[in-house]
Amino acid sequence: MIRLLNAFETRFGITPPPGMLPEGPLEPIGTGALLYGSPVAVQRGTYLLQTEIGSFLRDAPEGYLLVGFWGHGVNSYAFYYARVDAHSRVYFRFGYGGVYMDNDAAAAQIRAFLTRWFALEPILRERTASYLAVEAMEAARYRLVRADGEEVDTDRHFLHHPDFAEHFAPLLGIS
Repeated sequence: MIRLLNAFETRFGITPPPGMLPEGPLEPIGTGALLYGSPVAVQRGTYLLQTEIGSFLRDAPEGYLLVGFWGHGVNSYAFYYARVDAHSRVYFRFGYGGVYMDNDAAAAQIRAFLTRWFALEPILRERTASYLAVEAMEAARYRLVRADGEEVDTDRHFLHHPDFAEHFAPLLGIS
């Protein structure tokens, strides 16, 4: 996991935000890739392709956590963060690391996105019954459900403008 933490800091210029990774270590997944996961993710396998997002949302079991970098070809590389817990399903897949990508610009966007997302998550856990977040290149979907059943859904992409708190403020009762 040290390789992952070093790669994260080298590529994005920050350590993983608080709340992103578990207290305990993660296990490497596969060989040659820089992917790590919870025991559940190692056993279950990966959801790395855009076409597998639906399967992740339906089938990934509680306790699933996958994080890291993976790709194939010369320009199909991404940073992944996928997690399922009792309160949420989160799937992030951000283009990063390809030969023809502007990786400096992508790193800045990913850094801003992750920093703001993980700052918002404690509020989401406190003020929602559940939430779903998908931001994966061509796909975006967010669903927040309050304890009273009020729900907000959006397919807005936040990678380029991660103003989650402002967008969801009315539902969450924040200013």
